[in-house]
Amino acid sequence: MLGLTKDRIVRVERCASRRVVLMVELDDGTARLVKFPDTDTELDNDYERIVLGMLQELELTPRARQAVPQIVGRSAGTRAIALDVVKDCDSLRELIQRDPAVDIRHLVNLAAALADLHKAPIQDAYRKYPEWLLHPPVPTSTLLTPYEYAHGAGLDFDVYLRVMQELEPEFRELHEQWRPDTIVHYDLRDDNILFPRGPEAQCPVRLIDWELAGFGDPCYDVGYLVGQFLVDSVRRHGNGEVLNAARRNARTFLNAYRTLAGIPSDTELRILRYAGVALLLQAAMRLQQLGMLTQVGHLCLLYGKRLIADPTPKVIMK
Repeated sequence: MLGLTKDRIVRVERCASRRVVLMVELDDGTARLVKFPDTDTELDNDYERIVLGMLQELELTPRARQAVPQIVGRSAGTRAIALDVVKDCDSLRELIQRDPAVDIRHLVNLAAALADLHKAPIQDAYRKYPEWLLHPPVPTSTLLTPYEYAHGAGLDFDVYLRVMQELEPEFRELHEQWRPDTIVHYDLRDDNILFPRGPEAQCPVRLIDWELAGFGDPCYDVGYLVGQFLVDSVRRHGNGEVLNAARRNARTFLNAYRTLAGIPSDTELRILRYAGVALLLQAAMRLQQLGMLTQVGHLCLLYGKRLIADPTPKVIMK
């Protein structure tokens, strides 16, 4: 795949992942990430290969291009792809675990890379790949069949369902406003955002794992990240320092994106609604995995509902 002889390969390490992912270190100090398709029947696809290939065809700024992994090799037989790697990185999750207040430079660089990606013209790509149109991850209707209601996940399913039904008008509005305006990563979790170490790092931020990406509303990516910062504070509720740091991270990132992307005020309200959606998704995940919301799930449900029903900056400004 890499066009290299075996003596060039110094070490091969399997990464922690549902699919087979190998880190291949080379004798010149560089590395490659070799990713195989997911073996799960429902997930057995080449989505990431297609998305990254499509991104390589787009007119991206140098800053946006650096933020996206590049395909440097592929195997037709195994459908594996080899990606370039920025070594010695910290994920956003690792940074927050070490210090809840993320370095402002990282937040601005992240906002700048996203703003550039969202400005890339995608009209030709969308005509070529119309099936890659995404939709908001919330239902337009929350009416359940008896089967769905009977098989609701966990003891707190009624609580979760009640909140979802109360927000149904807002969910319909999000669907009505959704447009294929740009490439949306759709899974900007804190461990999918990497920051290279060292003052001489040529790549300020790297966004990985593009298998869920497609065409959609850029507000979703931005709002999902704001929601991620708020989830971090909810997980350690009661710690005032962590709460203030999380809100400061969200404010700094959102202000930087607003300035760099030049978004109008009504767009910011949509971003905050998607931040609320990110909190609801966190609550749903806890309900499915644990069978109950627990305190963290209840707080995510409460804050998520507040942001979606009343998307004003006061929630992250306080």
